[in-house]
Amino acid sequence: MASDLRDEAMLAIPDEFLPIRRLALPQDEWMAVLPDGTEVVIADEKGRPSALGIEKAISIVRNRSHLEARGRQLLSPLCKSDGEWRLVGIDFGVEAQHHNCEFLMCFVFQAAAAGLCATSPYVEVASPCHGDQAPTRCSS
Repeated sequence: MASDLRDEAMLAIPDEFLPIRRLALPQDEWMAVLPDGTEVVIADEKGRPSALGIEKAISIVRNRSHLEARGRQLLSPLCKSDGEWRLVGIDFGVEAQHHNCEFLMCFVFQAAAAGLCATSPYVEVASPCHGDQAPTRCSS
C-alpha cells in the first residue's frame, strides 16, 4: 500500500519530496514543488515523508482550484490594489499542526505592476478545523 500511495503522490505531485528544516522549527519536514512553483510541505515521520501527509496532499492538490478560490474570496477585502492573491504554498507540516489545522494555504499579494518581493503582503489561510464551516485567516 505504501508504494501505491507513493506512486500516486508522484502523479499528483510530480517532484520528489526533499527534506527541509525551517529555521524557527526544530522538526524536520519534507517539501515538494509543483510545476507552478507552489510548495507543498508535509511532516516528517521517522525520517521519511509522512504517509498520511502525502495522502492529504494528494487530496488537496486534486481539489486545489476550489479551495484556492475560497481562499482568494476570503482575502479579496484585504487588498484593494490592482493585482491578485497568489497561492505559494500548502502546508501540512508543523505550522499547520501549530494552528491545529489540517493544512494552511499560503498566499502572497502580487500587484499588477510588480513582481513578488519581500514586502508583498503574505497571509496564511487555515483549513476548516474541528467542524468549522469556512477557512479562517491565520496570520499575515
